[in-house]
Amino acid sequence: MFIKNEPAMKVGKYVAVADIHIGLTKDLWKSGVSLPSQVKKLAERLNRLRKLTKSEGLIIVGDLKHKTVGISYQERIEVPEFLKLLKFKRIIIVKGNHDGFIEKLVRDKRVSVRKSFSVGKYAFTHGHRNIKTSKEIIVIGHNHLCVKFRDDVGATYNEPVWVRGKLGQDAKDVKTIIIMPAFNELCGYFLVNKGKFNGPIAGKLKDPKMYLLDGTDIGRVSGLKVRE
Repeated sequence: MFIKNEPAMKVGKYVAVADIHIGLTKDLWKSGVSLPSQVKKLAERLNRLRKLTKSEGLIIVGDLKHKTVGISYQERIEVPEFLKLLKFKRIIIVKGNHDGFIEKLVRDKRVSVRKSFSVGKYAFTHGHRNIKTSKEIIVIGHNHLCVKFRDDVGATYNEPVWVRGKLGQDAKDVKTIIIMPAFNELCGYFLVNKGKFNGPIAGKLKDPKMYLLDGTDIGRVSGLKVRE
């Protein structure tokens, strides 16, 4: 299911990723950080995953673009360019809280925009709103999670993580929740160490488990020693 060493998963004939944030480089530039467009780099990464997993479709689990309100000039150019570069036969955009008016940027017949999307026992939604589904597993993004580690000499570093937990009181309706890491490493991270998650779905999780991108099980949030 998880693709080793990648913030991506394979479900059926689809690769799924979350939080691409096309247009982010404009905000970074305003903050004094000048970077070239990331469109080709991000598309190449996804096309490599398509080839690696022999997938036909792509699910973008919210926040394809970066601007929260409206559409920036950069997004008008880069979102269509990005979609055109992708080599998948079918592309599903699950709308996130940054994807307002995303339909206006979709000019490719392979692409469809949904509030949620299901494959087998999995339901994909961005995570900024609730979802009603009969599926056993709900996959979300929205959180951009990482864990902070501190070594013996006091140096600290952050690692992106997958988070997996359970929701529901009734044994017949317990859902497994999977929180995906952000695909675009430039969009920033929120520390799992603080024990708080964003959104009405993730916010209800109690002491979920965490996994590094290489699959290492690092235990539950309650077991983290670094708490800032």
